[in-house]
Amino acid sequence: MLTKAYEAFNRRDLAAMALTLHPDVEWPDILEGGVVSGRAAVLDYFARQLEVMVPDARLIKVRSEPPARLIAELQYAVRGLKGKLWSDTRATLAYDFRDGLIVGMTPIDGF
Repeated sequence: MLTKAYEAFNRRDLAAMALTLHPDVEWPDILEGGVVSGRAAVLDYFARQLEVMVPDARLIKVRSEPPARLIAELQYAVRGLKGKLWSDTRATLAYDFRDGLIVGMTPIDGF
């Protein structure tokens, strides 16, 4: 599921991303602070990001933390809409799952 989410994000395909998110998903608002709650609000948050940037997030390593958490290490590049590289960093993120869908993400390192 996590791979599908990243593939959809990199394609900028919000409809495909919606299929990976639990209806009660909570996501950190890295741009403005706070937390975004609910599938529709999280998709709107991603849509706002994609209006100004082109992300390229590549999973490097994923490990499981029972009962329903994955820790993902990834390389995350962000470009402006005209192709200028804004950042290229490695990040570690924790993903929680419910009913087989992503219900939350917590940044651990790199953001």
